[in-house]
Parts: sequence; C-alpha cells; structure tokens
Amino acid sequence: MMFFKHPLLKEEKVEYREYQDVIAQRILERGNTLVVLPTGLGKTIIELLVSVAILENNECKVLILAPTKPLVNQHYEVFKALSKIKELGVLTGEVRNRREILEKSRVLFATPQTIESMLFKGEIDLKKFCLIIFDEAHRAVGDYAYVFIAERFAKVKPDGLIIGLTASPGGSREKIQEIMQNLFIKNVEVKTEKDEDVKKYIPGKKEEWIYVEFPSDLKELLDIVKDIEDDLFLKLKEAGIKARTKGELLELQRKLIKDAEKNPSLYRLIPIVSALVKWNHAIELLETQGVKQFREYLEKIRRDKSKGAKKLLSDERFFKAEVLAEKNIGKEHPKLKKLVEILKNEGKKAIVFTHYRTTASLIEKKLNEEGIKAIRFVGQSSREGDKGLNQKEQRELIERFKLGEFDVFVATSVGEEGIDLPSVDLVVFYEPIPSEIRKIQRAGRTGRKSFGKVIYLITKGTRDEAFFWVSKHKEKMMKNTLRELSSVDAKIQKTLSEFVTVGKPDKPIVFVDYREEKSGLVEKLKEMGLTVKEITLPVGDYLISDRIAIERKTASDFINSIIDGRLFQQATKLLENFSRPLIIIEGDDFSSRKVHPNAIKGAILSMAVDYGIPVLTTKDSTETAELIALLAKREEKAGRFARLRGEKKPMTDKEYQVYLVEGLPGVGPELARKLLARFGNVENVFTAGEKELKMVEKLGEKKAKEIRRILTKEWEDDSA
Repeated sequence: MMFFKHPLLKEEKVEYREYQDVIAQRILERGNTLVVLPTGLGKTIIELLVSVAILENNECKVLILAPTKPLVNQHYEVFKALSKIKELGVLTGEVRNRREILEKSRVLFATPQTIESMLFKGEIDLKKFCLIIFDEAHRAVGDYAYVFIAERFAKVKPDGLIIGLTASPGGSREKIQEIMQNLFIKNVEVKTEKDEDVKKYIPGKKEEWIYVEFPSDLKELLDIVKDIEDDLFLKLKEAGIKARTKGELLELQRKLIKDAEKNPSLYRLIPIVSALVKWNHAIELLETQGVKQFREYLEKIRRDKSKGAKKLLSDERFFKAEVLAEKNIGKEHPKLKKLVEILKNEGKKAIVFTHYRTTASLIEKKLNEEGIKAIRFVGQSSREGDKGLNQKEQRELIERFKLGEFDVFVATSVGEEGIDLPSVDLVVFYEPIPSEIRKIQRAGRTGRKSFGKVIYLITKGTRDEAFFWVSKHKEKMMKNTLRELSSVDAKIQKTLSEFVTVGKPDKPIVFVDYREEKSGLVEKLKEMGLTVKEITLPVGDYLISDRIAIERKTASDFINSIIDGRLFQQATKLLENFSRPLIIIEGDDFSSRKVHPNAIKGAILSMAVDYGIPVLTTKDSTETAELIALLAKREEKAGRFARLRGEKKPMTDKEYQVYLVEGLPGVGPELARKLLARFGNVENVFTAGEKELKMVEKLGEKKAKEIRRILTKEWEDDSA
C-alpha cells in the first residue's frame, strides 16, 4: 500500500488515492473549487491535503466550517489523527475562551454560526486566513451563515482560497450555480461511484424498490379526501391559476400575499391555497404513513385558527373523513408488515429512515414487538408531547448502536447529515422523498466499508411513486449538470505532469479517458500487454506520452463533430498541449448523417494542412487498439513514458525551466526543451526575437509571431 508523504502528515497514515491527489492538485492550481464526492470517498482527506500544502509555505491560518458540532469534531479528529499540526482548535457556540483558541490555532474548526457571530462582534479577522473550507456546501443558500462568511472573506482576502465540499449540491443547474456564486467558486471537481478511478474504493450498493398495495378498505376514505382536494383545485382553475405540487402551492401562497397588497381581490384566493397546502399534507400522510398519522393531523387542523383551516372545516366532508378515520384507526399501513418481513429476511444492521416522528415511534414499537431490537433516533427539538434527544443522548444512542445493543436505527431527517452514524448493511426508505440531496445522504449511510443495500418502500398509485421518480430524475439531472460544469479547461492538461514522474515502467502505460470505457478498447489494450489507467482527460481520449495524445472518433462521431464545430475546437486544444497529437477515425460508415463526401474530405485535409494533425483511419476497434499499443511501445522504447507516482516530488531546476517555457502559446514539453537547448536559459528564450525563434526546429512563423505577441502585449488589469 502506498501513502501520501508530506512534512505535515504522519508517516504511513494517509493511504494514497490517485483521484484525491489529482483533485487536491487541481484545487491548488485552479483556485476556488466545489468538490462533489459520494459519501465515503474521502472529502476530508482532500481538505487535509490542500491544507498541509497551504500551511507548509504560508504563515496563515486555515478555517474549516461544518454545520453541526458533531461534524466539526469529525473534521478535528481527522486532522488530529493524520497530521503533525499541533495547533488545532475547535470553536462552537458553547466554547468560552474563543480569543485564546483563535490566536493559538493554525487550523480552526468551527460552526458557521459561531464565526458569523464573531464577525459581527469584530472578534475575528479573516485576513489572517488563507483557506476556508465549507463542508456540506449545499447549505450555502439564502441567509445561511456560509453566504455571509464567504462574502466577507472574498472581500478582505481576495487572494484567499475557498473550497466547498458536498455529496449532493442539488438537482437543478440554478441551485448549483447559486451555491457556486455564493461561495465565489468557478471550478467544479466531481466523482461518482461509476468513475473508474474510484470504483475500487467503493464496495458498492444495490437498490431495490418494493411495492405495497394501498388498503382496499380505506378506498372510501381516500376518495373523500381527494374529492375535497379536487374541488379546491377547481376553484383555483376558475380563477385562472394552475398549481398542483406542494412546491408550486407554497410559491403561489407567497406570491398572493405579496401581490394582494396592490390587488385586494386576490385575498379571497389565499385561504384556498392555504387549505390546499394543508390538505396536500393530509393526503400524503394517509397514502404513505397510515390512518393514525392522518387522524392526528386532522385533530391539528381542528385546533388551527388560520383561514385555510377554517376553509377545510367548513366542508361537511371533513367531518366524514374524521369519522371514517376514527373507524379505521387501528389498521396498520401495509408498509409496516412489509418492513418487518424485510428486516427479518435480511438479518442485517440497518437504518430505517422515515420523515415523521409519529411514524418513527410506530415503527420502533412494531419492530420490538416482532423481536427486532430497534430504537428511535430523532432531533433535539421537542414537539407537542414528543421530547427530542439532546446531543449527549444522541451520542449515547449511537455508541449503543455501534456496540450492538440495537439492530435497527429508526431515524428521522436528523440521521441524514451532521451526525456520525456508523455505516450499515441496509438502508430502508419507509417513504421515498422528492429531495435528491436527502436521498443521496440517506443512501450514503450504507455501502461504505462493505457491500450495501438500499430498499425503497412504495405504496402503488400514491405520492410515494411520484416522490421516488422525482428524486431519481433530480439526481440524474444533478450528475449531468455537474459533469458539464466540471469540464476542465484544456490548459489543465499540463497539470498531468504534476501527477506523473518520469521513470521506466514495467510495461508501457496509456492514460485513457473514462468515457472510452464502453468502446471495448481498454480490455484489448490490456490484452496487448499495456498498463491502462482510466482517468478524466481534459483533452484527448488517449494519452500515450508527454508529446502524443489521441482523439478517437467513430465515423459517425467524426461527422457530428464537423457539423457542431467540436472537431476544430478539439484540434486547437490538442495543439495547445501536445507536440504530436493524432486523430483516429474508426470505421468507414459515414452514412449516419447526410453530409457531402467533399465536406468530410475537406475536414480531414484541414486537420492535416491547417492544423498539422495527422488523421489515421482504422477499420475497427481491434485495429485501433493495435495502433495505440504500437505507439505506446514505440514511445517507451524512445524513453518517452510516464508512470504514476507514489509521492509528489519537488521540481528540479531543469523541470522548472521546462515548466516556465511550456507556458508559452503552442509550446509543449518537447518544444520547450528544444528552445532551452537553443537559447541556453529561460531569460534568453523570453527575449529572443521572432527571427531567432523561427530558427528552432518545428517552431514555424505562426508560433513565433504568437509567442512574441503574448510576451510583448501590455497588461490590462481587469480589476482596475
């Protein structure tokens, strides 16, 4: 096993994982970054790597923020166990000697509310910090303390570094961009369980959804409550308003209250919308939880003095619903029986998530009656006749769960984040939830150290089904959006030299972009005796050496890339980063789109003549693999190869000289060495005239002009 090595890390304590190294290096290279990683993939290790890199060469402090005290302590314990940094301090609301802790700490762990309060009181100067890390960064919306702290830090320390960490930033592009904007972040690093470079670290999990039928003897009750809902919606429709979902209704309610000041006629619609919001919740309880929970909510409406509640109480069908609910109060929801069956069959340590405390109590009681040792786990706030658990009580229950006193934790939303719950074999969603963030957090409680299972209990034809598919859709949208936002600028390709060191490997190595997995080439290259490393390549599909990168296209993809202009953008990026790029066209079926043959020939000629990029053709994937293998072996024989390193080595003077010259437009590693060999040092390269530059082999007039243009262009300060 390899380990990260650094003067501020304890020896052989932090296991080396390439994806963590790559992400940490990119953060240091690119600046403010949102890191999105599934639970269990080590976001805290990435923050540790960046922190020690910053602290090694800077006389400043690092601030690590987390939403809850337990989470703050988790971060602190990681640094205490793995780093050599002695000056670690924790600041939460209950800490009194804040000034002393602040002054002595190089790394400060705190809740955002504490730091926000200290900022208001002038007790903390963010100028002394060069890095702030926001854990659970998806909270950085609205008036949450993260937003204020980030804004203040960006203002007083514009050259400071900000990192946001989360497993799930949200499903919509707008939500993700809001978080990034609030945290002054422009870069995204994202990994999923399907990425090749993380797969081996994740045992994985299986998802299963189990359907139950809504009780037929409750259909009369359900029909009545739905009739009430339909009539309320009809009133909105008659007023020309369309709104169906809970979210739409809440937004409509806010809008009506605001607009009614200018248009008093809208006041008549507010009680209707309010009644719909309440009744929507009542139906959800009946469909997904049970009669008992539904009946208790009707009693709550009875005590409610709002106009919305009065609107419902004025409907005689409300009384009928109460009578029928009372008549069926002892009937269990079929989910309860199914849950017992699942837990007995699985026989594993499990967490059952439910949205409602009443349901959590019913589940706890039922499971214990069935001989399954279960305990309810809820938040700190106390409700009507329902006492919450303070943090001490929560910690005690968690310890007892770890020790095996209970087999099942029945948790409400408090178990989703901010609590150090142990990983379990099984997670059961008693009801699906429409939030992709909470879905990911709940499911993340299993499959960390061993293979896990997630089961969703769904009542057919009810809101359960809608919520399940909504969260699935949002999660898919989130992953697609993150992939788009994390598209790395071509220049970042040069940072690959940060992750590899020169040295003869046992056999040739080819770096392959993870998106090539489905091509079948990876296995063929391995069969041909190559070591294949699948990573995210910002430019090209196959990296052969420091000078050769290959863009592989099928015939149909080649045509599509001509039509959408992608081909020419990719060619430009290849040239900016490699001295010997290649394009491979696989297959000869160009009939997928109606493009004139001359257009195809013209594009190929343009690549060869205008861009200087050879275009090779192969008949199939086997021939492509043979060509790539031949190139890799040829480069290795010529001494041009790279292997993954176990630790980061400082640049030698020679490497630094090459690195500086590589920064010139159109100059790759090979051309940088030729320039240095011709002019003797970096200074002479930078002061050489256009005529002198053209004398260097493979540096033409076009490149020479561009180099001189950039070197002599006046600096324009955008911030002025």
